[in-house]
Amino acid sequence: MVPSKQQPLLETVQPVLDVYVDRRGGVSRRGLLRQLGGAAVGGGVMLGWQDLVIASAEQMRRQHKKMILLWMDGGPSQYDTFNPKIGSKYQGPAGSIPTSLPGVRIAEFLPHVASVMDRIAVIRSMSTNEADHSRAIKLVRSGYPPNPSVRYPTWGSVVAREREDLSFDLPAYVRVGKPRIQTRDVDSGVLGSRYASFNIDVPGKLPEDVIPTVDDEVLQRRLALTARLDASFAGRGAADAVEQKRAIYDRTARFVLSPELDAFRLDNEPTALKDAYGRSKFGQGCLLARRLIERGVSFVEVFSAGELSDAGWDTHGNGYRDTPFLCEEIDAPYAALLRDLESRGMLEETLVVWMGEFGRTPKIKTDGGRDHYSEGWITCMSGAGVQGGQVIGATDKDGIAITDRPVSIPDFYVTLCRILGFDPAQEYRTRDDRPIRLVEHGLPVHELFGESAPKTESHAS
Repeated sequence: MVPSKQQPLLETVQPVLDVYVDRRGGVSRRGLLRQLGGAAVGGGVMLGWQDLVIASAEQMRRQHKKMILLWMDGGPSQYDTFNPKIGSKYQGPAGSIPTSLPGVRIAEFLPHVASVMDRIAVIRSMSTNEADHSRAIKLVRSGYPPNPSVRYPTWGSVVAREREDLSFDLPAYVRVGKPRIQTRDVDSGVLGSRYASFNIDVPGKLPEDVIPTVDDEVLQRRLALTARLDASFAGRGAADAVEQKRAIYDRTARFVLSPELDAFRLDNEPTALKDAYGRSKFGQGCLLARRLIERGVSFVEVFSAGELSDAGWDTHGNGYRDTPFLCEEIDAPYAALLRDLESRGMLEETLVVWMGEFGRTPKIKTDGGRDHYSEGWITCMSGAGVQGGQVIGATDKDGIAITDRPVSIPDFYVTLCRILGFDPAQEYRTRDDRPIRLVEHGLPVHELFGESAPKTESHAS
């Protein structure tokens, strides 16, 4: 604990710090001394190494926040997860259970999640204008509505670009699992293959083409030959294509030769922990996400597409049958992930988001199925400075209309920028030199940070 007599000194030094922190939160002694020393001299004080570390600890902790996206592919029912409407004719047979958050109940299918609700902020008032899977996925995954002339990148690729570190062996953006329908997917778009996801279909198992089939020395010779051929090709007018290919090859070569590949293994994790996460693909995917974040990967997404059928969370039919199984697949893993991150001191620097592309209709079909609904759906957020243990927004007694605090996709993305430390107005440029902002419009969800939303705010869908 910092002695109280140092407080005025800390207040003098902290605002001018600009410390570089690596992927694991480390910082070089020389680099920190150089940057902090200059700040201290500018403030007219002399600081020792220990004082400098104390002065910079809070800023170092806030640097390079990471994100895990738990993606419920198909659109989960709000009635059967985080916003049950007990007593409404639209609720269906699912009951509700109390949670660790006094006065807040969620669907009975999520008992493990109920025990960690004090770590979760639930937004019950997400609102968009898209209820078609393809269009909604493009909007929710990129922050931009579909546009035939621009392939907006998925958020993981944006984070990979913003967090790019050429000295880091592992990919900045890893996807665990895969979408149910590939044609609906959103990729790196205008950012190109350099910021595309590295895909793991089965947690704990690397793709076969990643593991070298020859000795390291042979591989190095082949890469050197490839570099010479690329240089010749670039000299004939293909410099841009060669540059992009070379960046991918260089990153891939470092990756396949790196001892950091161990991060993708699960066999050295304790059996009890693997059991706590659950032995499903989603459960082991959440465990892998924790390992990757721990090693310094900036963005990991884990897909829940359902193992019972190929419908995933798109429960148009057989909702009474399928939804309990879908919830069971994500219940223990979601709770275990939050507990595991917290126990390792990682939750403060890791944002965990649970969401899909929209919710389900109030009207129920005879077999318990529900259609698409984009009014009053759910997003859950934890960690990285988010104030957990709260419910934001509300819908009416039947879940038909939002009655309090609508949150749009631009609002959501501006909020992500604030949490991760990005300027939403920052622009990147496409290959045809078109500028694109990280986020257009939108206002942060102030309640997530323990702040009151200004009454003058409006939230466009």
